[in-house]
Amino acid sequence: MEPFSDFGETESPLTGSVSEPSYFISLPKNIASYSLTSQAILEELRVRHRRLEMHGSAEITPTLFLTLDSIPELLSKQVQLTEAHKTNLAIKEALRELAGLTEYNKDPVVYFYPFILLVDQKLIFRLSMISPQSKEKTDVVPFRRSCFKYSIDLVDLLLKNRSTRDLNLEEENPGSLLLRTDAKGVVYFFPTKLSFESELESILRSSMEPFGPLPVKDFIVDVVTRGKETARLVEIVPGYHFVLPNGSHHPEYAKHFVVQLDGLRSYAFPYLKRYANQNKYVGFLEKLTELESKLPIKSNDLLNLNPSLLQELTALLGEFPFDQFTSEESIRVKNGIQESLIILNKLSRFLSEQKKEDAEDELFSLIQNLSTKIEDNTKNTLTLTKLNLNAELKPLNLNSEPEKKRVMERIVKTLSDTYGCLEMKEENFHVFFALDQKYLSKVEENTFKLAKSNHEYRNELPILDQIRNILMNRSDVSIDKEEPNTSKIIDENVDNFSVIPKEPRVSFSSLQEKFHIPIGVFSFLTIASVVTVVSLLIGSLEFIVSGFLVSFFMGLILGYLYRKDGKPKQNFEKQKQETPKENRSLNIAKVAESFIYPKKFNSIAEKVYDYKRLRNHIEDCVEDIKFQLSPADKNKDSNKIVAEIEHAILQISVVMKIPEAIQLKNRSKELILSKSDFRTILFRTQLAEYYRKEASLYKSDRDQMDYIQFIIRELEFGYNKYLK
Repeated sequence: MEPFSDFGETESPLTGSVSEPSYFISLPKNIASYSLTSQAILEELRVRHRRLEMHGSAEITPTLFLTLDSIPELLSKQVQLTEAHKTNLAIKEALRELAGLTEYNKDPVVYFYPFILLVDQKLIFRLSMISPQSKEKTDVVPFRRSCFKYSIDLVDLLLKNRSTRDLNLEEENPGSLLLRTDAKGVVYFFPTKLSFESELESILRSSMEPFGPLPVKDFIVDVVTRGKETARLVEIVPGYHFVLPNGSHHPEYAKHFVVQLDGLRSYAFPYLKRYANQNKYVGFLEKLTELESKLPIKSNDLLNLNPSLLQELTALLGEFPFDQFTSEESIRVKNGIQESLIILNKLSRFLSEQKKEDAEDELFSLIQNLSTKIEDNTKNTLTLTKLNLNAELKPLNLNSEPEKKRVMERIVKTLSDTYGCLEMKEENFHVFFALDQKYLSKVEENTFKLAKSNHEYRNELPILDQIRNILMNRSDVSIDKEEPNTSKIIDENVDNFSVIPKEPRVSFSSLQEKFHIPIGVFSFLTIASVVTVVSLLIGSLEFIVSGFLVSFFMGLILGYLYRKDGKPKQNFEKQKQETPKENRSLNIAKVAESFIYPKKFNSIAEKVYDYKRLRNHIEDCVEDIKFQLSPADKNKDSNKIVAEIEHAILQISVVMKIPEAIQLKNRSKELILSKSDFRTILFRTQLAEYYRKEASLYKSDRDQMDYIQFIIRELEFGYNKYLK
């Protein structure tokens, strides 16, 4: 592959310095100096653009421009041209002339910019040619914007398709990808050949055959900018980006590092050995030979390379006196080595930061799991959660004691700030007791019951007292504050004989089932009154006492006979039942949740969506989700099932709307988060911390700060309204 600069480069890959871009195309100053083929192409461009002006369309459509592939057919109809002027070679030279790439014509008079078409599910590149002849100078920016706007959806598709492919390394000498040997055996080194820019350049070259290469650097810059905006591309250095593959992209840094390091070794060592031998640099030659023996040539060994070897290599190559060599070859070798070292050091820095991020993510996941364990255990068993922190730390594979101590302190502090906790630490004993303080009183009551029959729970009673004191001293507002709609906890762990019996209470409703009190009382009073009146009328009081007894027994009998039926009455109210549609939506949400809100992630920002990103992510995962759904759903149209998945996910999500007054053009108008994650203090705290780090980058941008600070306030203080 030829150097990237031959392809119309305007930006230095490593320094980022950009030459003054030309936004205008000028008319040829001396048309006679151009070949007849060039003049014929310019005339066709003049006619084509004149038609566009007469058309009067406000929208510039790139498909109406003259394209590179149509040149041979157009020239074949030109009777004034000889056959020699219509050959591919003549056309190629004419295009170079028009692009300003020849010795005699260095000012471009034609602007080249590609656009993309989708033909038979394949992306096809067409190179449009722009050179209006109505003005002395023509602004090319509207044409550039029009072509890229026309292609933007297909650019996204190109990046998406590229993200499904991982970089596969050769088992030995993976750096050979960066080397090329010419016919004379001279080795050339291209440190940026593995970049996305180089890959896109190769695609564009093939679309220009047999007339290329032609300068289209503006298109490459626009595609890279779009890739960075959509988080599909990551920048190593200016001019060197690579596509983020789906899923975890961490191994991609390591693969690029391996290819770059092996390529540098394969290229630099032979040249430097020859230079050292010719100039008797004995000490340098010995160090170089020793270092070469330490560097492996197999990909797997390079992936596990000791970082100190890169420092040794950088220091050694920096010692070589390149300034004493002025030949074209030595300058080329020097530039290649220095360019590669810059890329290697950047990749090494990325890998070092990644290890820290990985460790931080693993620690975050562990703390989140412990938080879930504490909340679930408290809610379901109403007992203290007992954690052996030494055992919990084993999955993190921490080697040094200071690191273990630091991580342990981080876990204890985070959990203690969130829940009711007590740490008990001795020389060979480190246990952490915790509970969700929303159930503190219930845990105390239940533990007291269990302590009557179990000695272990008796030991937990003083621990509970200490935890309550800790919570009261810090004025914790969550004590005994159960969340709304929390289902009633039924304790199934208390033995029957340990439950303290309570005196039975006689309720009016239960007495009504055995005796109708109003009928009994009314009967007693009526009969007693009649007996009393009769006794007074006949003047004999002997019947009053016996009459009262008869009245009492008659009241009992009638009250018993008219008692209420003890059978429960049938409830004709229709119970609210979930419809099949709601059940199906819940099933879809349950399956899709693991793909949209995975437990493991590289950055917490990956669990934050807006509507567009959510739809795109569902489209990426739809086939995997369908595989786990019912057979009926598997056969459904993908577009329909995507809409159903999106609806189901929104039912288990929180949508945080950004007020219109602080919305920004290139930022989401809403945040979509998992409702189950959002309920946890830990998740909200970690997400707020993420946005605080982002805010530190925009201290001078008031609009960005307002946007980010609103999100932080909602996460820390306004979260309740999203959980109702």
